[in-house]
Amino acid sequence: MDVYGHNISAGHIITSIWIANMEGDPKTDENAIWVGWQVDPKKYGDSHTHFFTSWTRDTYHTGCYDMDCPGFQLVKGSKIAPGGTIQPVSHVHGVRQKITIKMFREKSTGNWWIHYGFNKAPTPVGYYPAKLFDKLSKKATQISIGSIVGGSPSIPSPPMGSGFLPSDKAALITNISLIGEDGRMTPFTVNTDRLQSKSSCYSISPIQGAKCSYGGPGGCSA
Repeated sequence: MDVYGHNISAGHIITSIWIANMEGDPKTDENAIWVGWQVDPKKYGDSHTHFFTSWTRDTYHTGCYDMDCPGFQLVKGSKIAPGGTIQPVSHVHGVRQKITIKMFREKSTGNWWIHYGFNKAPTPVGYYPAKLFDKLSKKATQISIGSIVGGSPSIPSPPMGSGFLPSDKAALITNISLIGEDGRMTPFTVNTDRLQSKSSCYSISPIQGAKCSYGGPGGCSA
């Protein structure tokens, strides 16, 4: 994922991988893990870009971001912890800074491992124990990749990605691969559904050649 920074005073910007088990009632039974980068002044007290993780086992009635509650197990020697600042960030007319994220379920334990790399191959950060979940510890049923922004009715929505709609200036997600049950990584070639809530402000390209571009200037009202 290209990593960008935006100086915002309200709202939030998220780019992430979302892995979930959606069996059962979606209002109460969603098991999910989110991993990526975000800018969220309310949460972090600044407008920096942060590496983040999040989890739930009951559609966000419980669970939390980063290490705000018991759950995520940080491994010794990790280069970053959930909530850590990512620096430097990309510039539209300059160098692109990238993070690589690898997520997989360990078959022997059901634990979900997260690896992270900044402009290099990912190394282990830690894992979510299988006991946190009632379904995701056995399998995932849905994977999503993309970005979400949030704001308030009185403030125009923030930019997404680089601030440009899909183009050569837009943010990229590249080398998208799928880890199968056997642990092997293969190029991402499966069919996908594209979801855009307000395409005049934000858009994402189809995944082609294991990559996509996304983003937008924002400025929309809720």
